[in-house]
Amino acid sequence: MKKSVACMVGVLVSAAALAGCSSSQSTGAGTSPSSTTTQAATTGEAKPANPGTGIIEATKMTSCDTAPGKVTAKGTVTPPEGSKGTVKITVSWVDPKTSAVLARGEQSFKDAEGGEPLDWEANAEVTKPAADIKCVLGATVL
Repeated sequence: MKKSVACMVGVLVSAAALAGCSSSQSTGAGTSPSSTTTQAATTGEAKPANPGTGIIEATKMTSCDTAPGKVTAKGTVTPPEGSKGTVKITVSWVDPKTSAVLARGEQSFKDAEGGEPLDWEANAEVTKPAADIKCVLGATVL
């Protein structure tokens, strides 16, 4: 008898502990639950481990081919004084009507010196036809 009473007490204590952990939708006399959330919203977007520091203002594109086939973009980049890391230049050849990236090229400079201009060249091949092709430039220090 003592064992079954002890077991029953253990079950009741466990049930009470679990009931204390569960949340209730009611917050009291006639008030609705708070709509404030403390968790960050999930966007579904993956963030890169190192997104880098943008240096687009220090980057110039002097030419960019826009005909289907092998394409080349050229320009210069001057890493800011005091910057350290790899400078990465990217060029995307984009169909502006659909926003589809038709090709992408890049060039990286490891341990580039700040304040020193660098000539860059990105190559790719546009294999899908498009009525209009635009070049989109990107530049970061990683």
